[in-house]
Amino acid sequence: MTAQERTTSGLAPGFLVASPALRDPNFRSSLVLMAEHSPEGSFGLVVNRPSPLSVRDLLTTVSDELGDAAAKAGRDGGQVLFGGPVDPERLWILHRAGATPQEEDGELLCPGVALGGSRALLERLARTPDAGPYLLLLGYSGWGPLQVEAEVTQGSWLPLALTQDLALDLPLEERWDEAVRRLGLEPAGFMSGGGAMA
Repeated sequence: MTAQERTTSGLAPGFLVASPALRDPNFRSSLVLMAEHSPEGSFGLVVNRPSPLSVRDLLTTVSDELGDAAAKAGRDGGQVLFGGPVDPERLWILHRAGATPQEEDGELLCPGVALGGSRALLERLARTPDAGPYLLLLGYSGWGPLQVEAEVTQGSWLPLALTQDLALDLPLEERWDEAVRRLGLEPAGFMSGGGAMA
């Protein structure tokens, strides 16, 4: 196994934490949930960047009834997230595993976290008051063969284990800072290039 393979093994499921070395404005201070990583390429979702669209507005575009159901379940105030710049019309649903019947559930990424995109899953979550937290994301982040490996090796991204709280529970504005702390760094020092250890 080469040094590069050791650096990038086990990237998915997991998180990539954007470092200050990453200059792409689409990913500045972003936390990306990596759902797939293979020699053919990688697929992830930014889980801390709100879009201008509210959950209720998006669900109402699907049907007025669904928007009303989400409002009754207390989900009208949340924001749809910007999952990434690729295919920005595509909707993804990150949710608590087991919140819906197994046939509607998304793919399990780690204990407690699943990813789907079906209309049946969306409708079930919108209508179920105790389904737990879920995120709606438009678009995704994609990398070609060996692209993400090169970016990790260059220090643009720092890998971190996938956890339910960071994926679903923490407020969006706290996620990147908390991810940096879990890497053993202080966010202020990290952003200034000092990379101070906690």
